[in-house]
Amino acid sequence: MAEPFVETETCRTKCRWVAKVFGEFNRPRTTVRSLFYYALRRCEPDYPICGGFVGEIRVTRQFDESDASRLVKWATLASELGYIPRDALLEEVPGMHVLTPDRISSGAHAELWIDRSALNPLIWPVCNRHGITLVSVSGARLDDALKDLRSRATGGETLVLCMADLSPSGLSFVRALGNALRGMQVIHVALTPDQVARLHLPMVRADKKAADKHYRELLRSAGLDGRMMAELDALEVCYPGGIAGFLEGLIRDHVKGART
Repeated sequence: MAEPFVETETCRTKCRWVAKVFGEFNRPRTTVRSLFYYALRRCEPDYPICGGFVGEIRVTRQFDESDASRLVKWATLASELGYIPRDALLEEVPGMHVLTPDRISSGAHAELWIDRSALNPLIWPVCNRHGITLVSVSGARLDDALKDLRSRATGGETLVLCMADLSPSGLSFVRALGNALRGMQVIHVALTPDQVARLHLPMVRADKKAADKHYRELLRSAGLDGRMMAELDALEVCYPGGIAGFLEGLIRDHVKGART
């Protein structure tokens, strides 16, 4: 009868660690990937692992990249056990999501497209304030999303801002969007190799099979390792004001009539 107790205490120890890191991060809501980058940045040797007998916490060490999948497990359990608020972890919701602003911008019809949905709650307030439609396409057919765009962009100029991870899949999304909307103004605003290099964003291993020659050369031209990738979630940790503050700057640079 002792084993379930030891296992439960082990789980609770790891969940308490997640709760401590979440509290230090001091964000009411965040993605697990953002929490991952914050944990990496801490450099504290306090991540609990099993040592000695299986299920017994006797060793701690610094959290590292190889712990990413475990963080998902313990963060989810920490939420279920009430160690962190249940709505604190923003999750991907598959499909196409279109958020329409309360007011329409006075200039061109502007939209921000992103291939992630978990970040929507963090960037939507910025888009809404500037009169920009937010479109997230997470595991959905791009063709369906494009048809929806054309129904909104009736007449006048249309500006499409595009955000994605600096990764093989992210750049594929950017290229596909640009190729499909040749008659519209499409600007890849983030993440670019230059941004990652300038902001010193942390990078993790990219999918070897997906990282083709073009991708590797693109990163190397900016002085980056072509085997790596950078994620938008890292901006929550590395940029003042997080990804929302980063987006504010992008809108001021690319959207005419943006509020200051």
